Amino acid sequence: MLLYLCGTFKNTTMLKKAKKENLLKNSKGQYRYLFNWVGGGFNDIWAKNLAEFRTELKRQFGTSGLKVNYDTLRKCTPTQSKEWDRGWEIVCN
Repeated sequence: MLLYLCGTFKNTTMLKKAKKENLLKNSKGQYRYLFNWVGGGFNDIWAKNLAEFRTELKRQFGTSGLKVNYDTLRKCTPTQSKEWDRGWEIVCN
C-alpha cells in the first residue's frame, strides 16, 4: 500500500518496519524538551516533566520576554537530539 506523505508516495510496509526509537533521557531521569519561540528561534531544556520544564523555563528565561510556542514543544530521541545539535552548529558557526 502506498501513502502520500510530504509530497511523495511512501511504502507503508517500509514505514511500519522503521524502528521506533526511545526518548532521550539523561542520568537524572530528565528528558530533553525541544521547542521554538513565538516569533522565531529555538531552544531546549532538560526536565523530568512539564511542571519541571516550566520551572526551568522561568529560571533560565524569566525576564527575557520570550514566549514558547507550545505547539512545537516535544521530547526528543537521540537521533533528533543529534540533528538539533547539528542545527545549532550551522547557526552558530
